[in-house]
Amino acid sequence: MSRWFRSAATSKAPAMVAEEEDAHLQQVEHALLQLLNDDIAEADRILKQHNSSYHHLGRGISNFIASMLGVEKELLKDAATTLQLAENKTWEDMKKAQASPAAYKSPIYPPGTEYLLCYAISQLTSAICAVLSGSVTEAVKGFYKLRKAYLTLDGIMEIESNYLKKRTGSKDGSLTSPAVPLGHAPRQGFANSPPSSSHENLTSDLESDIENLSLHNPTRVESKLLDIDPASVGVTSHTDIFIHSGTRLCYGILLVVFSMIENPLFNRILYIVGFKGDRERGTRYLWQAARFNNFNSAIAGITLLGYYNGLVGFCDILPTDPGADDDLAGYPRAKCKILLTDMRKRYPDSRLWKMEEARMHAYNRNLAAAVKILADNSDSNMKQIAVINMFEMSLTTMFIHDYELCARSWIQCSELSSWSPTLYAYLVGAAYVEMYRNLRESDPTTAAQYKEKATEYIRKGPPMAGRQKVMSRDLPFDTYIVRKVAKWEERVKMWQVDLVDAIGVSPLAEMIFFWGGLKKQDVALLEKTLDILKWERVSHAEKFKDDLDEMAIHAVLNAAVLRNLERRDEARDFLTGKILNHDRNEFKGHLKDDWTCPNAHFEMACLVWKEKDLDGADHAAKVNECFEWLEKTQKWGEEYVLNSRMSVKVSTALNTVKRHKKIMGM
Repeated sequence: MSRWFRSAATSKAPAMVAEEEDAHLQQVEHALLQLLNDDIAEADRILKQHNSSYHHLGRGISNFIASMLGVEKELLKDAATTLQLAENKTWEDMKKAQASPAAYKSPIYPPGTEYLLCYAISQLTSAICAVLSGSVTEAVKGFYKLRKAYLTLDGIMEIESNYLKKRTGSKDGSLTSPAVPLGHAPRQGFANSPPSSSHENLTSDLESDIENLSLHNPTRVESKLLDIDPASVGVTSHTDIFIHSGTRLCYGILLVVFSMIENPLFNRILYIVGFKGDRERGTRYLWQAARFNNFNSAIAGITLLGYYNGLVGFCDILPTDPGADDDLAGYPRAKCKILLTDMRKRYPDSRLWKMEEARMHAYNRNLAAAVKILADNSDSNMKQIAVINMFEMSLTTMFIHDYELCARSWIQCSELSSWSPTLYAYLVGAAYVEMYRNLRESDPTTAAQYKEKATEYIRKGPPMAGRQKVMSRDLPFDTYIVRKVAKWEERVKMWQVDLVDAIGVSPLAEMIFFWGGLKKQDVALLEKTLDILKWERVSHAEKFKDDLDEMAIHAVLNAAVLRNLERRDEARDFLTGKILNHDRNEFKGHLKDDWTCPNAHFEMACLVWKEKDLDGADHAAKVNECFEWLEKTQKWGEEYVLNSRMSVKVSTALNTVKRHKKIMGM
């Protein structure tokens, strides 16, 4: 940290006035809260009023939020440009604050820390834009910035940690010096370098830093200090609250997101960056950031609810012990409900919170309530919120088996967003396949119309694949869909049938499985999913009897539905009798769905986890067996289609089981 502040004494920068800067900060926070409350025009008007560091960053964050919600390439470019300006400005103002006697002086942080935080935020958000840009070169630059932002945040956390230790450890609760000494802070890294658009020596910089990574262990604040009232230790001024909540917000997001990554390529890059995730600590920091009435708190709330209702809600193996509701890395149901209620009161016009309310209903298997909220929440002033609301609506209509509405919703998605046209078209086609199968025998004329539409949209998808990339790689579902449709087209030529009649297991049921719909369906909807998996709905069912690939898809999907219906013995029979009795290599090959075998292993882990609490079960043995199945899945040893989605489930499950074993003293 010392190098960030070393040149303050010789700086000739103009003076800064604390009151003016704080007024700018409050103005920008108000603007961004207006943005979250769906008043875009007012937010934009306020953010254009001044050119302070806070206003520059506010404009960057506004563009960043828009680009993240819609993930559009042009918006990502605009956000990156604005954030680079903010990065330059905040660095300059950090130096000014060090040299200006009238600048804000905190009893906790060194002069200029508020701008150093803004600098880190601009780097962090810029890094995310770079990773999503589709370019490997830009992504590497992004990870370089991510490392700088991480070291900056870690340094601020260390300053605060030392302050808290001294403050809580002193008898009178006060410190003799206004801020902790900086001379011995070990984290210097790249943060002593001013912002630059030049990255010529980027690769060598990263590689040369690998040797020192073991020295940069993340700062740890003792758990006894994590839940204290900030006001009781002097975090009372507006600027200090901004630093305290903003650092925890950004650091918490980094810890949570990277704790869930199992992708080998990303893990290698994270090793170079010197970053290691920590889900429990990250969620705790986010909860701390969420307790204030400011923009940082609002974003922390959105992040927490998105994490719990989205990522955690997508996972199958979660804590079941008596303390599960208090596990911040699991799903603290009561806390989430209170948080959502609080945020809805603070921002009554915000479409984001209504969308999170719908997700919470879905998590509780009340999809009818979710659909109603989403249908009434489609008129946001921000196009990007409208896009993500429509995406949620499309998924939910798929989960409730409303095929007509599902098809219309995915068509609307394709009109609003260009993120994944292949996925949108394929899902429209999958909905029409189910409509065709419903009427194939009872109403051939209408069925033929649905068949034509299904064919149109299914064939429309693959040619559009690859338009959006992450680190120069196609999106996972693009790869999956191209392979799937190619398999069907091969059958068309071989069997001399129409495309829709070459389809085996319900593609819609497969998508419900992949998007976590089975965890959100009630009993009636799960039974409906079982119905569309029946072979009698398939045009040429007899041709699939000896097709191990298709039978494996059928087995995994049936097993997953039956598990959610608590029919575990039937689920196990599908897995052991159709997949696990074969060599894993039999599921690999030309156009095969190689995801079925690793998913079967994971399904076995889910079954055993459920069985551990049954009467008469050997609890310890079941927990250990669950862990063994998860390890086999995690250490599969080779990539398979959609393995990145499985990695999220597996990492969450392993954390859950390890926590459970620790609690049980195993």
